[in-house]
Amino acid sequence: MPRRMKLWIVLWTPVAWLVLTLIKYPKTISASSGLVTIVKGFFAPSIGNYPPLVLVLAAVVVVVWGGTMLFRRAASRGYPLTVIATGLSLAVWGLVNGGLLSAGAFSLAGRTGFYTWLWQAVTVVLVAACVWMWARSHPERAALTVRNAHRTWRLYRSNRQGMLGLWIIVAFVAIALLAPFLANHALLAPGAGVPPAFAPPSASYYHLMGTDEFGRSILAEFIWSARISLVVGLMATIISSILGAAIGIGAGYFGGWTGEIFMRITDAFLVIPWLPLAMVLAAAWGHNYVIVIVIIGVTSWPGTARVVRADALRVRELPFIERAKAIGSGNMHIMNKHVLPNVFPLIFANTILVVAEAITAETELSFLGLGDPLNFSWGTMLHNAWASGAATLPAWWYILPPGIAIVFVVLAFTFMGTAFDEILDPRLRSREETAGYDGGGGQPLVAADVAVPLGGFILNEGAPLMPYGMEHEEERRERGL
Repeated sequence: MPRRMKLWIVLWTPVAWLVLTLIKYPKTISASSGLVTIVKGFFAPSIGNYPPLVLVLAAVVVVVWGGTMLFRRAASRGYPLTVIATGLSLAVWGLVNGGLLSAGAFSLAGRTGFYTWLWQAVTVVLVAACVWMWARSHPERAALTVRNAHRTWRLYRSNRQGMLGLWIIVAFVAIALLAPFLANHALLAPGAGVPPAFAPPSASYYHLMGTDEFGRSILAEFIWSARISLVVGLMATIISSILGAAIGIGAGYFGGWTGEIFMRITDAFLVIPWLPLAMVLAAAWGHNYVIVIVIIGVTSWPGTARVVRADALRVRELPFIERAKAIGSGNMHIMNKHVLPNVFPLIFANTILVVAEAITAETELSFLGLGDPLNFSWGTMLHNAWASGAATLPAWWYILPPGIAIVFVVLAFTFMGTAFDEILDPRLRSREETAGYDGGGGQPLVAADVAVPLGGFILNEGAPLMPYGMEHEEERRERGL
C-alpha cells in the first residue's frame, strides 16, 4: 500500500467523524456553556441521528455489494468481509436510530438516544478499514489513485479561480459546521427578540448585522441559515446527479426505443417550468427541508441527463466496447466498468455546477414561502425581510447579508466547476499544459495524469480505457524505450 494512502486514511477518518458529529451537534449547547458541557455534547443522544430508512437502505446495498465480491473472489476475503461488516454496522445504526432495539417500533423520522454516536463512530472506522483493505488487496490501483489524485490536486492548486472558489466554500462550510459555537440557537426562537426592531449594525457581537423585525440577531440567523442552505444544495445535487447520470448513461448506451423513452421523459421535465412544478409538489408534500431536497432533486436532473447521454453516445462507439461485447460481457457490466469511468469526469465537473443551481432553487422556493418554516435559510431570511417591509425602510442590513452569501456561494461553486472541467479535460487547458508541462514544476505530464481512476482504469484523451500496466507499456513505446 502506498505510504501516502495510509496518511490519507489516518488524516481523513477523524475529519469525517468530526464533520458527521458537528452536523448533529446539540443546538442547545453554545460556546458559553463551559468546556465540560461542550465535550459532553459530542456524546449527546442527537449525535448520529440521521434518517434510519436511509441508513438501512444503504446497509442493504453495502451488504449485497460485499457478498457479491465475496462470492466472486473467494481468494481475497479480507476486503469483502470488511465491506459486509460495514453494512451490518450501518444496519444496526439505522435500526437503533429508528427505535427498533429500544422501543420495539421503527420510526422513519428517527429518534435520539441509545448510543447512536457510538454506532456512527464504529461505522466511520469500518469505512476507513474498507479503504485500507482495498488498498492492500489492489496495490496497483491504490498507487494509481494516489498518483492521479496528487497530480490533479497540483493542477487544481495552480488554478487561481478554482482556489478562490474552494476557499470561499471552506469558509462557509466552517461557519455552518461551527454554528453551535458561533451563535446561540435560542436567539432564533420566536419570542427571543429584544427591542428595538430593525436596529442598525453596532459594535455588539450579536448586533454586528443589526436586528430583524422582532429584534432578533441577524448575525445568528445568518450563521444558522448557512447550514440549511448548504445541506439542501448538496443533498439535492446528489439526488439530481444520480438520476441524471443513470438515465443519461442508459439512454446513450442502449439507444433505440429504450433511449427514446428515457429522452422523452427527460424532455417532458425540461419542457415543464421547474418552478411551478416545484410549487405544486411543495404544496402537495408539505413544507420542510427534506421535502425541499427531494423536490429540487427530482426536478433538476434533466440537464445532467442530456449532457451525460451525449458523452455516452461517443463512448459506446469506441473499439473497446465492441471487444467487451465480443467476449460476452453483459450490458450492466459494460456500463459499470467501461462507460461510467469514461463519462465520470464529466459527471463530476457537472455535479459541482449543479450545486450552485440547487442552492439558487432552494433560495427561490424559500423566498416564495415554500421552504421549511421551522428552520432558517438564506432564502427564508430574504422572504422575512420582504414580508416585513425591510426593503422600504430601507433596512439594508437585513437584505444584503443573505443576498451576498448566496451570490458568493454560487460563484464559488461555479469557479470550482469550471476549474475541474479544465483539469479533467486536457483539451480545455492552456497550450503550455497540453504541450506536456504542468506550468509549475516543469514535469512532463500525459493525459492519464489528470484522469480520475475507477476500477483500476485510467482515461487517456481520445483513447479507450486501458489497464494500469497497459498504459505504462504504451507510454514506454511512445518514448522509444
